[in-house]
Amino acid sequence: MVYAALLDLELMLELEKVRKMEKLNESVPRASAGVTSEKLYEKYAWILLFAIGVIMLVGGVPHSLGINTDPETVESFIGMTLNEFKNSNPGFFDLYTYYFRFGGWSDLGVAFFIMAISLTAYRKGEKFAWYALWFIPAFFMGCTAITMSTVPTSVESSLSLLLPISMFVILSLLGLLLPYRKFFPSKAVLKA
Repeated sequence: MVYAALLDLELMLELEKVRKMEKLNESVPRASAGVTSEKLYEKYAWILLFAIGVIMLVGGVPHSLGINTDPETVESFIGMTLNEFKNSNPGFFDLYTYYFRFGGWSDLGVAFFIMAISLTAYRKGEKFAWYALWFIPAFFMGCTAITMSTVPTSVESSLSLLLPISMFVILSLLGLLLPYRKFFPSKAVLKA
């Protein structure tokens, strides 16, 4: 009987310890609760935006060096080859080259910031990064608008640009919208 009373006492003490631990766990904020339930597409959506930055960086290098990777587009607008353009009006060709190279350096700068933000703050789920990276689809939608406005001038060259630009718009929207709940969790998740 003494042995049974000791077991009951020991069991009651263990039960009291468990209750105290449960109360302690309830009072501790669970910072990692959202991380463990994070979906795969939320966790890795930043890679889509980072990849866009890498592609822009790779494309911007030759432009910053003055190498035109698509001379047919320019030639369709001016109605002559680039060499003919250079020989016919060297001053205007220098202006074209200046803006072309400047655009390449701008691409490099934008690509660097897209890569840096997506790799760091966006990956961590900081809201400012989500807002800042909406620049990407806005930029490519602007490119689409410019391309569409030039369609009557040069149908083939303008339409050839629409597919890659559209892909960048779609990929950037996916990269921004898939992890939406990571940046803006529902109120039920915040209370948990």
